[in-house]
Amino acid sequence: MPRREIPAGVEVRAANAEEMEDFRFVANLALQEHGNPMRDPVTFLQPEWSTCVFEHGSLATTFGAWPFSMRFNGERAHVAGVTAVGTDPTKRRRGYLRFAMEHSLDEQYERGQSLAALYASQAGIYQRFGYAICSRRHKYEIDPLDLNFVQAPTPSGQLSVTNAKDLPDDAQVIRDLYRQYMQPRNGLLHRGLNLWSAEVLSEPDDITEGPVRVLLYEEDGETQGYMVYTSREDRSLNAFSAGQRDQRMTIREYGWLTPEAYVAMWQFAAGQDLVYRIHVNDAPSDDPIQHFARDPRTLRVDVGDGILVRIVDLPRALMTRKYRVESELTFRVIDDLCDWNQGTWKLSTGPEGADIRQVDATPQLTMDAFTLAHLATGALTATYAHRLGRIEASDAAALIRADHLFATEYAMHCMNHF
Repeated sequence: MPRREIPAGVEVRAANAEEMEDFRFVANLALQEHGNPMRDPVTFLQPEWSTCVFEHGSLATTFGAWPFSMRFNGERAHVAGVTAVGTDPTKRRRGYLRFAMEHSLDEQYERGQSLAALYASQAGIYQRFGYAICSRRHKYEIDPLDLNFVQAPTPSGQLSVTNAKDLPDDAQVIRDLYRQYMQPRNGLLHRGLNLWSAEVLSEPDDITEGPVRVLLYEEDGETQGYMVYTSREDRSLNAFSAGQRDQRMTIREYGWLTPEAYVAMWQFAAGQDLVYRIHVNDAPSDDPIQHFARDPRTLRVDVGDGILVRIVDLPRALMTRKYRVESELTFRVIDDLCDWNQGTWKLSTGPEGADIRQVDATPQLTMDAFTLAHLATGALTATYAHRLGRIEASDAAALIRADHLFATEYAMHCMNHF
């Protein structure tokens, strides 16, 4: 789809410092947010990371792009974390989002951001711009009495619990563990202190939710796992009719280096005698609890969209991530928004790295940027995408090669919401 000319009276540019309060107002108005300073994404957004559309000098559309680093199948990728996208409700249906999207993609490419990622209020808005749903968020609602384990390792370490605010050195122990946990994974962010304090360890808005607590699992003097959670009394229940169990436990996140650490932390959660419900709002699609739970139905799993990903700089993105097999693939990509991605490419991969270049050759596979995002992140295999009619294959064997070539060690999952 060709880019449209920006009409007279419309300007696309970054906001300046004096315009950031207007940016906050329009973004919160469009997204129906309350603007809590600790959770509002605009709070820490720098003006130069914004893209705005002004109509006759009045701010109409907001668009932000955090300069994040994300694990991309075990390697560090520079990513635009798209956030605060919205249009003044009185100025919608004028194509302003498209102007902001195109302008930001150009800037992301110039900044060397190979991928763009976002959480969508409505996924359909962004899929037309080449963003693909590349992860699924699993929610659990568990009665701890139902949680029993099958063929699980027997932990031999020790557990300890502390209030998050009492952890020394800005929670250095779990920040160090998170770094180890994220290294081989796919989609987790490299976190600065702001991400830790504003989301993971921040006290709840409602004091009755209870303090934020951190569970640690140690073995042979080494921390092997952490779980961040809150618990509170649910006053909507009558403790007597609830069988004396009237507490809700909400697990914000957890990380582990060994299966023993994982099982020990979940056994701790299942052993809380006064808890009648354990809530997990964002678990990865390949979370081990689905295999350790004796009866997985009792997890009461609800599945929703996770992050959406777009390929911004094709060669940079595909040379960044890890590959486990030596292989070659020649494929054609159609990308009307990022024309620098258009063309036929030859990708050569191996455990030591990858090389990619444009070639004048008959492509074995043909796809658009949307489908390539699914393949590159491991969300779909080439064979399955072909079955959906999203890949043309002149060489059927190339589909199998692409399946092995693009396979990821872990499902894509991002624990931070932005």
